[in-house]
Amino acid sequence: MVTAILFAVTIRLLWWSVEPLVPYIVVGLFIVTIIGFVWFRSTRW
Repeated sequence: MVTAILFAVTIRLLWWSVEPLVPYIVVGLFIVTIIGFVWFRSTRW
């Protein structure tokens, strides 16, 4: 039981530290995907 509570608290603290960064991560992945797609298309020719 104590292990489950510690696990839940650890997950909650990790989520609180990561949650503000979620929009930046999404935007970063979007930009990297677009740049990768453009680069892939330009190097195929």
